[in-house]
Amino acid sequence: MTFRFVLPLSDTDLQALMTTHTYGKKPALRRRAHAIVLSHQGHTINQICNILSVTRETVSLWFDAWEAQGLEGLSDKPRTGRPSIYSDEERERLRALIEEQPHQLKAIQAQLQQETGKCSSTMTIKRALKKTGV
Repeated sequence: MTFRFVLPLSDTDLQALMTTHTYGKKPALRRRAHAIVLSHQGHTINQICNILSVTRETVSLWFDAWEAQGLEGLSDKPRTGRPSIYSDEERERLRALIEEQPHQLKAIQAQLQQETGKCSSTMTIKRALKKTGV
C-alpha cells in the first residue's frame, strides 16, 4: 500500500488552514482544511477518511485541489442554478421595506409584487433578504 501526504506546509499555510478549519464560513471548507492539516500532521488518507467519514477518492481530490490552488482550491466553486427572481435593485427595495416594517412579511410580499409585478413565495422573499445580508 502506498501512502500519500500533502507537501510540507509553510508556517503561513498552516496558520491559514488552522484559521479556516476553526472559523471558515462553510462546514465543507472547514472539513477540507482539516483534512490538509491532518495530512500535514502525519495521518494517512485512510485515517483521514475514518476521522472525516469520507472516501479515499474525496480526500485525494482535496489534496490535489490544495496542491494546485492552495486554500482557494478547497472552496466550493459556483454552481449553476435558477436565476434569481429579483434584481439587485429589487432586493435593495425589499431591504428598505423590511426596515420600515420588520414583522410584516406578507404585507411586504404584496407590496413588492405590486411594485415589480413579480409573484414569489415568502421563502423566496426570505432568501432574497438573506442575499442582502439581512
